[in-house]
Amino acid sequence: MANFGIDIDDVIFKSSDVLKDALVKCEDKDILEHKLDIMRGDILNKKIGDFLKKNVIPIIKVAKPMENASEIIKKIRKQSNKIIIITARGDLKFPGSEEITLNLLKKYEIEYDDIIFNSDDKVKACKDNDIDIFVDDSPKHCLSVSEDLGIPVIGFLSDINREEMIQRKIRCVESWDELYEILNKKEWD
Repeated sequence: MANFGIDIDDVIFKSSDVLKDALVKCEDKDILEHKLDIMRGDILNKKIGDFLKKNVIPIIKVAKPMENASEIIKKIRKQSNKIIIITARGDLKFPGSEEITLNLLKKYEIEYDDIIFNSDDKVKACKDNDIDIFVDDSPKHCLSVSEDLGIPVIGFLSDINREEMIQRKIRCVESWDELYEILNKKEWD
């Protein structure tokens, strides 16, 4: 039995696909200059913060789940594992996002044992919840959890993080099926 810490955006839901669309519609040069930072969720200044506050709720409302995320998470739970969702989403930054997130998890039948919102410090969340395996799309979070806690991490690849994940030699997958295959082979040890 293991405790899995799993991120939401670009791990369970394809959030960056919808964020890209919002950025395409944006005409503000200051925002577009920091497109990659925004895609990574970095709030570098008030203008970016305001852009995200305006767009996060519409984005999370329409983002679709990753293929087979629900099915694989159910399989992982059936093996007596716990799923603890650890996300930076939350009402502190984005009022209303928690209720919407909970409704979407239910709608798409994403099972979990606990959810931690407003988690900017994923190391602390993993430590506080005895996480054994951490799954995230952020190279920064994957490295900090791996280095600080010494637990296995698996990164979800995307166009945003591919180069950095590979450069930093983080174990990565491109799909939930691939993740499940690694878990079954115990390749995460």
